[in-house]
Amino acid sequence: MPNLLDDAVDAVYNENPSAFQDTIGSILQDKLRERIGVEKIAIAQSFMGDDSYENGEQEEVTDEDF
Repeated sequence: MPNLLDDAVDAVYNENPSAFQDTIGSILQDKLRERIGVEKIAIAQSFMGDDSYENGEQEEVTDEDF
């Protein structure tokens, strides 16, 4: 993601609003995709009766898990 943030800053510096909009959109899509993955796990764990997620014992989720 740092590369995308650099791209967004470069787009602003170069006065390219279209590139800035596309880059910010990509960043937000990545964040949303990550959050949906976490919510899928939480729902699956609650569905299967695993209370550890609700009690604050969360396992780290990475892109490799999907």
